[in-house]
Amino acid sequence: MKNHEMVTLLRDDQRLAELEKTIARGQKTFVEVGLALAEIRDLRLYKREYSSFAEYCQKKWGWNKSYAYYMIEGAEVVKALPEKVSTLVDTETAARELAKVEPEQRAGVVQEIVDAGKP
Repeated sequence: MKNHEMVTLLRDDQRLAELEKTIARGQKTFVEVGLALAEIRDLRLYKREYSSFAEYCQKKWGWNKSYAYYMIEGAEVVKALPEKVSTLVDTETAARELAKVEPEQRAGVVQEIVDAGKP
């Protein structure tokens, strides 16, 4: 193995460990968890030990692939919201429902729900 390949593997291993710590902290915030999962999936950081992202999610976290993708989708929805509105969406379930709304209307929908006094 060449030097640059070793460096890349070490860097990937370090990043994977950092991202897994985020997930292991639990759902301090589902956004952090979802974004960590997306990065692990997108960069294929699971490949050293697992043959697929689905296998990684199941064996490492006990989650099926669908749940992991719900977390990722919810995180991406919240991340795309303006900051003052994004803090109002505090569960993955709420974010998943918000994903059904057209992206340009999401902030307004959140604000309407808050103004109506609904959770």
